[in-house]
Amino acid sequence: MNITRRQLLTATLIPFATSGFAAINTTHPSTESALPPVPPDEPVDGPLFLRAGPMLGHVAHDRALVWVKASNAGKVTLKVGATADLQKARTIAGPKLTAETAFAGTIEIPELEPGTRYYYSVQLDGEAATLRPHAFFQTPPAPGTAGKQRVAFVSCSGYRDYMVAASWADMAARTAFDVLLQLGDNHYGNTSDLAKQRANYLMHRQPLGFRALTAKVPCVGVWDDHDYGVNDSDGSQPGKENSLKAFREVWANPAFGEEGNPGCYCKFTRGDVDFFMLDVRYYRSPDKAEKTDEKTMLGAKQLAWLKRELAASKAKVKFIAGGSVMETGGPLDSWASYPAERRALLDFLKDMEGVVFLSGDRHFTAGYQVEGRWLEVTSGPLGSGNATCPASPEVWLSCSEGKMWSIIEVDTTGPLPKLAYELWHVTGGRTERRELSWEEVNGRAKIAPSPPLPKGATPAAKKAK
Repeated sequence: MNITRRQLLTATLIPFATSGFAAINTTHPSTESALPPVPPDEPVDGPLFLRAGPMLGHVAHDRALVWVKASNAGKVTLKVGATADLQKARTIAGPKLTAETAFAGTIEIPELEPGTRYYYSVQLDGEAATLRPHAFFQTPPAPGTAGKQRVAFVSCSGYRDYMVAASWADMAARTAFDVLLQLGDNHYGNTSDLAKQRANYLMHRQPLGFRALTAKVPCVGVWDDHDYGVNDSDGSQPGKENSLKAFREVWANPAFGEEGNPGCYCKFTRGDVDFFMLDVRYYRSPDKAEKTDEKTMLGAKQLAWLKRELAASKAKVKFIAGGSVMETGGPLDSWASYPAERRALLDFLKDMEGVVFLSGDRHFTAGYQVEGRWLEVTSGPLGSGNATCPASPEVWLSCSEGKMWSIIEVDTTGPLPKLAYELWHVTGGRTERRELSWEEVNGRAKIAPSPPLPKGATPAAKKAK
């Protein structure tokens, strides 16, 4: 693939450029053994340093969570203040970082003000572990407050960190969003072995672009199959408790399921937008199980939690996010294999406005109008191999070329909320933007189809001819 210096500079410096670019396409390796081995996650002797992080996790209007991973055992503290020089900063004590959590931990910053910028630095055993200029973050407005925000969501990071490094670097350089959702396959360990889970997470947390991005943009994640267990794994996955332990060690989410029903699901609020992050693996029936009324993707308790929280929500826009796609004609490893539970959930939502499904897993990006009623966008791949989006009457946008992430812009300041979908390509910037009316979002108007490829993209196969 030939990219001129002019093309590279144009794609990097002018994010809304419409000139052609060569999409980066890859395929899955035929065997993982052909790839370099994943380095083990082992302690490093000597003075302490950050092996990964700091990573912003959940940031609410009044508190923030920051995740770090040290080279060995020690104590972590944060300095937090309202000025870039951290004058008059307060010191927040964090947990002891021990081998029990692979020297990782999360620090909570309490007593924050809504809509305010804060700067922070990390200390390990009292010594500075981050340098100036200090990282910063912005708290969202108080719950129920109208405003504008941009939500980025990604999936399918790839088997090795180098497969996704360019994507993270591109996203870090543009940073055109307020919160990042990772919707599964955040690594491809394909195992529930605790040591391998930890090693794969560490590998994917170390790219410089990821560290630069998540030091300043809040990041909340859920798993899908490859970062939970084997391909298409479910609640019968042996050792799934190890996967959950590793997950809790590396994510600074607002919650990890409920008391008595652990998992990776959680809910959080930013302004007047609610986010419902689903665990589509821990309680899942096998995809190939008989399609009975009892067959479940979420499990009874998580489904009850979701319905209860949705019914209580006063947010104008409600994102329901998880790894599995809701589209009617989905593959075996999707909601289509769980027709009774899918029908019950959609029937529950039929009179609820502002519901948007976000998903991953498919190795392409597509927009759907599910049953002509509900808006769904599946986003990927960020670093893994590409697949082709199948034709479907529900599809209004599809792209199977390149490494991609998605952004939904939400504006609730007017009489009716406004949503716009954006498709972003590595090296190509923003290659598609679709403004969606409130009538389209709620299924009262059909969403007109976009071109099969976003403007500006040049399929690699065609370019080579």
